[in-house]
Amino acid sequence: MRVMLIRPPAHHALADEVPKAVSAENQSYPPLGLLALATWLERNTPHLVRILDAQFHDLDEQSMGRQIRAFAPQVVGISCFTVQLVDIVAVLRIARACPSVRYIVLGGPHVNDFPHQSRALPGVDAVIRGEGQRPLQRLLQAWEHGADIRGIPGISPAPDGPAPDFVYTTDQLDTLPIPDRTLIDYRLYYDVIGKGSTFATLVTSRGCPHRCTFCNTPHHRYRSMSPGRICDEVQACKDLGMDEIYFVDDTFNINNERVLGFCDEVSRRDLRFSWTARCRVNGVDARLLHSMKAAGCRRIQFGVEQGTDEGLERLQKGVTIRQVEEAFRLCRQVGIQTVAYFMIGTPTERTRQDVLRTIDYAVSLDSDFVMFNILTPFPGTRLFQEGVDEGILSLEPWNRFMSNPSQDFKPPLWEQYLDREELRGLLSLAYRRFYWRPRFLARNLLRSSTPHDILRKARAGIRLLQG
Repeated sequence: MRVMLIRPPAHHALADEVPKAVSAENQSYPPLGLLALATWLERNTPHLVRILDAQFHDLDEQSMGRQIRAFAPQVVGISCFTVQLVDIVAVLRIARACPSVRYIVLGGPHVNDFPHQSRALPGVDAVIRGEGQRPLQRLLQAWEHGADIRGIPGISPAPDGPAPDFVYTTDQLDTLPIPDRTLIDYRLYYDVIGKGSTFATLVTSRGCPHRCTFCNTPHHRYRSMSPGRICDEVQACKDLGMDEIYFVDDTFNINNERVLGFCDEVSRRDLRFSWTARCRVNGVDARLLHSMKAAGCRRIQFGVEQGTDEGLERLQKGVTIRQVEEAFRLCRQVGIQTVAYFMIGTPTERTRQDVLRTIDYAVSLDSDFVMFNILTPFPGTRLFQEGVDEGILSLEPWNRFMSNPSQDFKPPLWEQYLDREELRGLLSLAYRRFYWRPRFLARNLLRSSTPHDILRKARAGIRLLQG
């Protein structure tokens, strides 16, 4: 069978309460999940697979229709994020209009969180909930032979049927095939705060054992790759000319011994590349950072979120302000760049002055880069349920949106103290305060390695200034 896997465009993405400049740059990463699925199918089935990244290429409806018809798939699989639901419905309509398409299947975070609502979308034949390699393989086999798809783990037929359980792969992560990045034009993807080299994303673990109340990452069954398997994939990326890698694990340093083993393996193989990872502040120490630096780590991204211990405790971060400051101090000492993530509009920010103190703290921390966003409590998170219990949030607006997606929908915020308009003004102020400081501009001008790199960062900066 001919199978097309589609990442939908983001023309009508919900206002996720970050500036458009930031949202635009976040779309520059490759569709790693679809690459993993496509590679699995190519290695384990006779199906012909094509990836259509309508998001990165900013395809309009006519262009998507032409490309779908040109490939003439029998099956279309769509990667679903809740914020793109309006565009997902458009892709469903376009795919259904293609004469060759017999089946459409949805998967991804939106399906994981809202399987019933996903099945009810017009044009859907089935949904996959959880990790999709084996479920998709079995689904395609059933469809190819006209068999009943009911009973396949992780699969639910549309529009009715039992809700599928969340499926975890039974395979050890080390045994999964290395994603074939030649299935897309990998040279086009980039990291706006990177060095400007050919860029790849890589995930080395699944799940997260932590319990932050605002996060809906699946918490159970944390699994990770061995240092050797990680380096095998790094080598595959380097063989394609990729010298800059972003490890997109939810938390790279869940197990410091694994990170140290990875750094030792990088040294043993003499792998030379620049890399970024997401880490927790209470997991880093001088030994770990020196090893990471020696292995090529250029930047660490930390989810700080708040500037007070009260705020961190309310979000169940499991860290303290003292640990935050020590982690950033150690990174500066070792020479690793940092990115700090902050949220505003949280339950402990009761006045405008509280938010301004969060912004002041972010500036004083003096990370190399910062990302601010307005807290958006999503259904399925503990924080959302707390808001419902306190009468601050309601599931009803989300139910209306998911049954009839509209680009006019605005995700409910925690507006107990500050309303949306005031929070958006404070968000814009936060970015201006941090990124238009002479200290920041001078530091990054010196670090830019090429005229193209300078131009790309300047363009992103102008977008931030324009909001």
